[in-house]
Amino acid sequence: MSDKQDVEVLYKKWCSAFQSVDAPRMKSLFDQSFDGLIYQPEEIPDPMFTWDVIDKYWDAIPSIVESIPEWRELTSQVSVDGNSATVYLKLQTHIELIGAQKPLIGELRVTLGAHKVDNEWKLIKVHESRHVDLSDLFK
Repeated sequence: MSDKQDVEVLYKKWCSAFQSVDAPRMKSLFDQSFDGLIYQPEEIPDPMFTWDVIDKYWDAIPSIVESIPEWRELTSQVSVDGNSATVYLKLQTHIELIGAQKPLIGELRVTLGAHKVDNEWKLIKVHESRHVDLSDLFK
């Protein structure tokens, strides 16, 4: 397989682990020893920069997320340059949160950063966001 195909496999594993709320599988996708990790979930105001914090975050996710009944890829773009890669995804999601009065439904934008270490692609950056509609600010 080419590097681009390997990175596509990595992001599909990330999608699968996310949708199935599989914390151990998700954690296995990261280069846990990389000194430069960045993880910005959509629900937290500031990013996480260390494996210890990311590890604890994913330990807690199964107690927050009940299920993800919809997770559909709308757009993806993979770019590989040597031992570095980026992935852009836009996903249609429906996320059921434990104790929430309504589900979180809408488009999720994700940028993944990965690098090749010991001949294996591993995540080093994740950034999740939702579109903010600014049209009401200009009426």
